[in-house]
Amino acid sequence: MVVDNNQIEMKGVNLFQWRSFKKSWLKLLISNDPEAANYSSFMRFFMFLYIRIIAKNYFCYHNSILAGLLSLRTKKGSDAFIFGVAVLPKFRKKGLGKYMMDFSEKRAKEAKKKFMALAVLNSNEPAVNLYKKLGYKFVGLGVTPISISIDKITKSKSNSIKLETILVYTDEYKDLFSNIFFNQINAVSQTDGEEYVRENSIDNYNKHISKNISKSKYQFFQVLNNDEEIGFLFCQNKRTTKSCRIDLHSKTILTIELLSYLAEILKDMIEDKENFEKLEFRVYRHQADKLIDLHASDFVRDSTLDKSLMIKKI
Repeated sequence: MVVDNNQIEMKGVNLFQWRSFKKSWLKLLISNDPEAANYSSFMRFFMFLYIRIIAKNYFCYHNSILAGLLSLRTKKGSDAFIFGVAVLPKFRKKGLGKYMMDFSEKRAKEAKKKFMALAVLNSNEPAVNLYKKLGYKFVGLGVTPISISIDKITKSKSNSIKLETILVYTDEYKDLFSNIFFNQINAVSQTDGEEYVRENSIDNYNKHISKNISKSKYQFFQVLNNDEEIGFLFCQNKRTTKSCRIDLHSKTILTIELLSYLAEILKDMIEDKENFEKLEFRVYRHQADKLIDLHASDFVRDSTLDKSLMIKKI
């Protein structure tokens, strides 16, 4: 049964209600997002601090009973970003999710925004299907983790792949990386996706990369194949995991052989191997989907963590 819109009311969360909102939101977040469930208390604190400062947060009531939550950012950029929209279990399949999405779009138009945007777990089929029906489409920025145990990384007979360390994120590297970035987006969403990223993401992303490289939080490499540049690799240590994001030219085909070569090189760079359990590559989801030999390898893809950006031009 779909509820009557007259039975629904959206109310902004005030200062005295924030603790209640945070508690309800955290409960829903952990149950619906496996990655968020592993956040440390430190990460959760700053996540909610950021949401509290930059977003407008709402309670959704049905007949005066709390039924859902919404967090919407309209303060910067040409987009209105939905940090989260959630319906309490007993109120699902009644149209409340669509109501809050329509409410968000109305607020975005009032703020003269050009795009709606959100991130969604690909495994959340009901949410993905709803967003598609409402006109949202994937941008191509979704990444998926593909990992391998350190002790399963073996030496190959030959290796044409090399990593060249980059210590300064120069304008030349920024332009090279940006071109790779846009080519991957165009492979999925074409003009709307590139327009969205140019207006809302690329400058901040490049600043983030530059900042983390200068502070030595990232290891930043140019990936070479027979001395020809084919992409970039960003690596950082996360507890017992060495996590690496790989950005390849669209003309470069991602293969298990390539990942194996990279894993071999990265393993040799780890000095305290006994403190690491696995190496994780974070690759574009549409590239990972084409890895036909994945199941025959020692690499494991955890599709439950696949998350993608979706946008709608309004």
